[in-house]
Amino acid sequence: MFYKTANVPIIGTFQSSGKFHKLASKTADITPEEDHQVKKALNLISKDVLNAVSKVYNISSNIDDYIFPIPRAVTAGTPQNPKPNNNGDHFLDEEMRRFSSAHRCLVYETFRNDPMHVEHVAFDPKAARGFLPDVAYITSDPNDMHVIAVAAIDTTKDSPLAEGILSGKINGFSMGCSCDAVRCSKCHKIAHSDNELCSCLKNYKMATLDGSLVYEDCLGVEFEELSIVANPADPTALTQKMLQRQAKRASQEAINFNPVASMLSSEEQMEAARYFASNMSRLPESVVKIVNNLWN
Repeated sequence: MFYKTANVPIIGTFQSSGKFHKLASKTADITPEEDHQVKKALNLISKDVLNAVSKVYNISSNIDDYIFPIPRAVTAGTPQNPKPNNNGDHFLDEEMRRFSSAHRCLVYETFRNDPMHVEHVAFDPKAARGFLPDVAYITSDPNDMHVIAVAAIDTTKDSPLAEGILSGKINGFSMGCSCDAVRCSKCHKIAHSDNELCSCLKNYKMATLDGSLVYEDCLGVEFEELSIVANPADPTALTQKMLQRQAKRASQEAINFNPVASMLSSEEQMEAARYFASNMSRLPESVVKIVNNLWN
């Protein structure tokens, strides 16, 4: 079993306005097929589903509290026209269309109703910032087959995050999935764990070996979540907002984090942000007081 993550672009963000949804911002050209699929999905969001997932993910049950960024979640390829991502992971068209017996749907549809998290801190469902009401597999161009997701972000749970997405300051998304096995593009050996990987993948992944690019086909894929990740142009911006929001949620007071920013490196801030995002609700009151006194 392997767990894969990959950064993905966002093509636009829609906002709810009464009975209609409008495009609030756009970061890439939206094709007619993408536009049709997104608007169809937005018009068909089930109130029953929203009410149900709101209890699991601790998010709003009011559709008007959401914005809807549209990430391009996965690019798919074929053996004849492979499209591996920057991590050397290749998602085959036939795998996207495979029926998942565990989820009773096609593989690309396993994104549906998955949670939206921050930095792949995904083991606490109530830490979710939203969910994925729908996905669509865009196949009109055989050279650019890809999955787009309709992401619903709760603006009342995380208003700074929503504002950052609308302004374009936060535009990093990353998908997370598990896969049962990987197959080497060079020698075609199938591995079910790191110990079974061939020497091609261990030593030459995303490098050219004997004239061929080495990558791995992901097999037995199940998509599990989509995360907002730090903007590579400003890796600390989202991290500090996460720290502020998590501590404020516990103390209900505004906190100045300049001392923390001065004491911690970007990597340490990210580590602290991940810890707070997943553990704040479980911290003893005494620890919360120490944290609040440190950051006041």
